Amino acid sequence: MPVIAVGERFKEFKRLRNEPLLLALILAVIAFTCYFVVWPVWRLITIAEFSEYSVLLRTPRWIRALWNSLYMMVVSTASCTVVAFIFAYTITRLDVPLKKLFRFIALLPVVSPPFIVALSYILLFGVQGLVTKKLLGLQTDIYGRFGLWIVQTVTFFPYAFSVIYGVISKISPNLEYAAYNMGASRLRVFKDVLWPLCRPGVAGGGLMAAIQVLTDFGNPIMIGGDLALLPTEAYMQVVGWYDMKTAAILAVLLLVPSFIIFIIQRFWVGKRSYVTITGKEVSLAPYPPHPLVKWGMFAFCLFISLFVLLVYGTLFYGSFAKTIGYDWSFTIANYSYVWEKINQIINSIRFSAMSALCAAFLGMILAYIVHKKQVGINRFLDFLAVVPSAVPGMFLGLSYVIAFNAPPLKLTNTSFIMVLALMFWNLPTCYSASVAGIQQISNSVEDAALNLGANSFRSFRDIMLPLLRIPFISGFVLSFLRSVTCLSVIIFLYAPSTAVGTVAVLGLVSYGQWGAAAGFTVVLISIAFAVLYAADAVLKKLGASLNLL
Repeated sequence: MPVIAVGERFKEFKRLRNEPLLLALILAVIAFTCYFVVWPVWRLITIAEFSEYSVLLRTPRWIRALWNSLYMMVVSTASCTVVAFIFAYTITRLDVPLKKLFRFIALLPVVSPPFIVALSYILLFGVQGLVTKKLLGLQTDIYGRFGLWIVQTVTFFPYAFSVIYGVISKISPNLEYAAYNMGASRLRVFKDVLWPLCRPGVAGGGLMAAIQVLTDFGNPIMIGGDLALLPTEAYMQVVGWYDMKTAAILAVLLLVPSFIIFIIQRFWVGKRSYVTITGKEVSLAPYPPHPLVKWGMFAFCLFISLFVLLVYGTLFYGSFAKTIGYDWSFTIANYSYVWEKINQIINSIRFSAMSALCAAFLGMILAYIVHKKQVGINRFLDFLAVVPSAVPGMFLGLSYVIAFNAPPLKLTNTSFIMVLALMFWNLPTCYSASVAGIQQISNSVEDAALNLGANSFRSFRDIMLPLLRIPFISGFVLSFLRSVTCLSVIIFLYAPSTAVGTVAVLGLVSYGQWGAAAGFTVVLISIAFAVLYAADAVLKKLGASLNLL
């Protein structure tokens, strides 16, 4: 059977000789993606000899860094998943007020720089914090495991929420009514009916949060304190000791669990599905839970929402404070610094827009080839499109420094390397958006054009492109939001002339300029929301929605 399958795939690929433009496009996409994804990763992995990796076992601090990274991944992922499930269940299954607020809270961290919660948490509860010092007169140390756990939970639970919400919202309440009609208790219905149907979403959401926590750089560098973690240790090896080889070894150590999570999510959770057949669908309201459960979940979501609003409100308030922690009187001087560094804001917008546009085009082309053309290597192309999601952002940035720091293609200290890194970092996001759109287009639509004599290029241009406008815009916007708030990918890539807003915020925090950092962050968040609402308005005119608002 495998030999027959390989033979069929080879015949499919040979048929591409009849469509030279499609063949040339496929070869160009493979070469381009391999050179800017596979080659840099391979270059980083092989920069050190295999024997040199034994240094990890001889350095207690790096063993602790590995343990701490895995520990924080487990505890933060667990809390992210619990919070995400409660939010998703409350919004989709409970008749409670403030659902729009809860939905907004689940969106807010996604369109914010990843270290925003850490920055606000310090402003609230740090040594000079608004709550700890000004209101309570306390001296507290919030740095370390506990503070990082809280910050990562608030920052990354929306990533798990997006997956879990999508699964729960598609579960028919009819199944629960059937179980109740047969005499099952509430606990039994949840345990035997609802939970098994939720399980793939919970697992997928948990893994989504896990990879975000494991590769998190911005929050640990701000609030981790003396806690050694793999991302921060790799960063210090580069900026503190200029030891690229040791940084690469630590980055590879970070890649291993990240790739394992990717494999589990892609080939285990991604292949599991629970299909429910209920006959003709009748719109029934979800079965009401026990009042204690209902209002307990509502109270939990309200508490988390108020905390998140407090975090962002403090950031906004701090951006107008003269000296955070000492003089909270009003001033707009912090925003004058933003104006002085306006080039970094422009760079953020420019690089994000260019990379998002390229990623959206490449993702759409790959999705079309993989899901609409039998070319014999569809699975390989699918793997190339999604494999960047297994590469931590810091790892990708560091690999670009090593791979493109010398001829034949020297890109370091250029804007081109920033755009390329962000583009491939966002490729899986755009590819997934295009795949979702293509799967909704019947094959008969394109078959009709092909039967009338159109080639693949003509059918793609005249048939598929107009139908894929909405997925294209969605992928572009999501990629833009990720890029404009990104730090980990570009932390090793920027030069003075290509510095972006997130780099500016990190530098301001390092020098204790909290007010200016808050002002810079408010501007970045405002840009993200402006793009988000503009895109949603465009999509509504096209009869669609971004599904984020």
